[in-house]
Order: sequence, then structure tokens, then C-alpha cells
Amino acid sequence: MPHKIGFVVVSSSGHEDGFSARELMIHAPTVSGWRSPRFCQFPQEIVLQMVERCRIRKLQLLAHQYMISSKIEFYISESLPEYFAPYQAERFRRLGYVSLCDNEKTGCKARELKSVYVDAVGQFLKLIFHQNHVNKYNIYNQVALVAINIIGDPADFSDESNTASREKLIDHYLGHNSEDPALEGTYARVFKSP
Repeated sequence: MPHKIGFVVVSSSGHEDGFSARELMIHAPTVSGWRSPRFCQFPQEIVLQMVERCRIRKLQLLAHQYMISSKIEFYISESLPEYFAPYQAERFRRLGYVSLCDNEKTGCKARELKSVYVDAVGQFLKLIFHQNHVNKYNIYNQVALVAINIIGDPADFSDESNTASREKLIDHYLGHNSEDPALEGTYARVFKSP
């Protein structure tokens, strides 16, 4: 059953004093999360290492009320290079991105909680923060992340072989494979509206 996965921050491209990316490892009402340096270059990057290799099912991100990135990209990897920086792009596989609201409708008073559904296996998660949304409160053109949750399951190395074995077992008992057109026709007839 999917549950919250623990992680540590292995690196970030920078932070404002008092707002290190390591703040993301603590979930408490008094924690302010991570903030990029003032007038930083974009994109900004944070790399997280999960406590074990896992299958990520969902990411929950709590955005800052006015230091809002226009877009956050997600990458996953099984391992890191021997040296820590810069991370080689080819080690990470891109999962996708999410766009964040500029928060003008709330007057930059509410925080946006984004849930991103994924299905990816790895131990390292890289977040890339793009240019901030401009507003009157964000005078230093920063981006921030108040909190992140990683929801998933531990993944062992036999995961893929278990899936293949399960499919073979189904094929054996059904007498055909799942790509059989007969299955598609049955499915279409059962769920077709009159």
C-alpha cells in the first residue's frame, strides 16, 4: 500500500540564508521550507534521495503563497555519478512537469497544494524550478517550496520480473495474450453505450 517515503536532500543549487532545502525534510507548522537565493539564475535545482529504492505513485508539493515557480520539472534516477555536482542529465529520466498558478486571484495569500500522479521507480528525485511568477510581493524574484511529500511503495529489483510472471500466468489461464483482439471486442461490447 502506498505510503509517505522518507528522503534526504543531497543538493540544491542554492538557498536564501535560513531557508535551506534541508528544511523540506522536516514537516512541522513552524518550518518555512526552501527559498532560492535572491535574484538567482534560473532554473534552480533540488535533488532528493529517498531512504530506499521505491516506486513513486504521487508527489505532493505545497507552493509558497507569492514566491511561485512558473513550472517545476521532475526527473528520477537509480543512482548518481561519483561526484556530486553538476549532476549529469543522462543519469536522470524526465517524468514531466507541473505548472503553478500565479495566485493573483487570492491576492497571493493562499498556498497551492499540487498533487502529481506518477509511476516511476528510482532512488533519486530531481526537481527543477523555472522562472518565478512576477508579483508585487516577490521583490527579489525568488521561488520557494514550503513542503514536499513523496508517496509510494518500496521497490525491489524483482519488480519487473514479477510483472512479467504475472502476465504469463494470466496468459496461461486465459489461453491468449492481453493484446488479443477478442478481448478488445468483448470490452467494447460490454461498455459500449446504446
